[in-house]
Amino acid sequence: MKSIVLLLFLPFGVWGQKEDNLTIQVNEGIELMTVVHYLGGMAGPSASAYQKDVVRYFAPYRCHEAPSTLFAWRFPVYSDLTECGLAFENLPDIRLRRLPDSCNWFKSIPRDSLEAYLRQCMQFYKDTRFHEFFLAHAGMFRQWAQGLRDSIAEPIRIFDSLINTRRDRHWLICMDPLNGWGAHTVMPRSINMQYQNDYIYQLGYFGTTDSAGRMVFTADLYDFAWHEGTHAFTDSLLLANKRAIDSLAYLMPQKNDDLRRQNINDWNHYFNELLPRAVSIALTRQFRSQKAYEDQLKFEERRGFVHVKIVSDLIYTDFVHERKVNNFEALLPEILKRLVTLH
Repeated sequence: MKSIVLLLFLPFGVWGQKEDNLTIQVNEGIELMTVVHYLGGMAGPSASAYQKDVVRYFAPYRCHEAPSTLFAWRFPVYSDLTECGLAFENLPDIRLRRLPDSCNWFKSIPRDSLEAYLRQCMQFYKDTRFHEFFLAHAGMFRQWAQGLRDSIAEPIRIFDSLINTRRDRHWLICMDPLNGWGAHTVMPRSINMQYQNDYIYQLGYFGTTDSAGRMVFTADLYDFAWHEGTHAFTDSLLLANKRAIDSLAYLMPQKNDDLRRQNINDWNHYFNELLPRAVSIALTRQFRSQKAYEDQLKFEERRGFVHVKIVSDLIYTDFVHERKVNNFEALLPEILKRLVTLH
């Protein structure tokens, strides 16, 4: 990889670090929605100095129309709704790009309701002078990005060299300092096709600090990079093979409380989550310790992914350890054939 350059003068809405295929940032549009979620009682942040700054600055606006709407909504809303912040453009002269018809959120929130809420967030942005608050924390954002880049660059290099053989995509990691719920992949076809050449995921803050007490973004970055990266690059692949995948719906584990606790209740969702877990386990088997591999395999089996060993074994033997097929597009049919044998 090329040496990274600290970007002191990035476009508005982007504060972080960038290199040839990796950008790490706090995205201003996503952060706007995360603050509104926090005021609306939706976000679950880890305690931090940044959280205290948010409370001091935005507490007078907790009854603003945007958080009030979120608080009163009867639609099912999850923390990852903040991904819609990528639809905001031209900040600080904020504008809203129309959400594509393929936006997954329309399955639970009508378009008119969701877009009305996004316009309320835009008004919140203006009324609170959100951009001034955002700029005041630019130094903090750059510090987080540097630390995260140092730890995640190697996992991404491994993933790109073995899995993402197409070099026309860019990694965009959005640090999410008010959320402690984990990582979440953003599908551009659901939010903003301007990002169609990006692999995007949000990474929450889990309460880690350095020796000076400063916030540090960290986690099991191998698993996050490989898991979320697989979600991103297999999105179109799963759509193209939907009929073949649907034909295996009879393999869906029944009456599995572990899956239900993860809100996984149907085969499509199960398979969508099975594949990145299997990729991550296969890469762990190749590049990390035997114990790390065994621990991760057992962990995913305990969480209800009863097919994860047979799939990860195939990915490891035919694609990671030895390249018996040229690309993952050719491997997916082999995975489906292997699963058929379980009937």
